[in-house]
Amino acid sequence: MANAVTTISPLFSTPYITIAEYKQAPTAVDVDDLVGGGTQAINDQELSNVVARASSWIDSYCGQVLAATTDTEASRSRINRQGMLTIHPRFSPITEVVSLSYGPLPSLMASVDVSTLWIESQSIVFPIQGFSQAFSGPIQFAGNYSTTQEQFVQVTYVNGYANTLLSASVAASVTSLPVLDLAGFVPNAQFEIYDGSNTELLTVSSSFVPTSGPGNLTLKSATAYSHAKSISVSALPPAVKQAAINVTSAILKSRGNAALVMNSLTPSHIQTQSPASYIDLQAAWEILKPYRRVR
Repeated sequence: MANAVTTISPLFSTPYITIAEYKQAPTAVDVDDLVGGGTQAINDQELSNVVARASSWIDSYCGQVLAATTDTEASRSRINRQGMLTIHPRFSPITEVVSLSYGPLPSLMASVDVSTLWIESQSIVFPIQGFSQAFSGPIQFAGNYSTTQEQFVQVTYVNGYANTLLSASVAASVTSLPVLDLAGFVPNAQFEIYDGSNTELLTVSSSFVPTSGPGNLTLKSATAYSHAKSISVSALPPAVKQAAINVTSAILKSRGNAALVMNSLTPSHIQTQSPASYIDLQAAWEILKPYRRVR
């Protein structure tokens, strides 16, 4: 019987900014002639492609997808002396645990009730039922659990910051938003609708049940403005949004490796780097340092 790797980690998510957000940002970059002789639609499509590549650059630099994704990981862990099974998944922040199973052998794993878990930003703690704090030795429980025995663990969890788009237009004063993906949204959490002058900060309803996939995001209070389809609905830190703008600008400003720099009207030397592009990238990497995964 065949065996396979059980780890599943999405490699890409919704881009961190929309082309409307980039166009509204003070970048001094002309985005109307990215493709020579191209129509507005063609130029917008190329800008969209660059934004997607910039978002992927950010994920590569940080060592994880910053937007909310659902990941499945297989690992090994031990039960500590307090009877706690602690798992440290690769990606953070952790916002939801979908399922967790563990056991002394891969063939003897049991699922647990995820409502009994303790979730922290970078770890998941499961209190083993029925353990005793009375020790029969320096590291052995009086019960059936040993701190010397590894446990095989498989966990599916949601991590990262909610980042999605409206799946349909909405009017002002609505109390729910149709979005493409509900992953990462949690009760009472704040997020923004990025819509130019109609940008607004909203809060998820306290009765919202975390889940993933398309659906309606219920709100604590009604929206102040109407919003069109495909507008960004995101809990990403604004700093990450700025980094995405910087990286997009850096890609758009990249000069060919044999571009000529002119002193007056005489070619003087071959420019192999774009100083403006380098400055944008450096600014982005500085912004993103707190969001890099610690290996």
